[in-house]
Amino acid sequence: MTVCDGLKGLPEAINTVWSLAVGQPGIVHLIRTTFRHAAVLGRIVRDLRPVTAPFEAAAKERFVEFSRKRGKHYPATTRL
Repeated sequence: MTVCDGLKGLPEAINTVWSLAVGQPGIVHLIRTTFRHAAVLGRIVRDLRPVTAPFEAAAKERFVEFSRKRGKHYPATTRL
């Protein structure tokens, strides 16, 4: 598994060397991209912060809560 910052061509280069590698954007980059889609940044940030819970199950619960609260108005944010 590789974590990339969205540099164009990097995933292709990695797959050329390691054909079975799976690429994923880093969490910081996902969060920054999420904020680009949010019109009401302050409220989104406040609601999204608990999603970074210390355990996966807790984080998933917080994400479901976030999606219920903000998903209708900001579907691109919840998809990211």
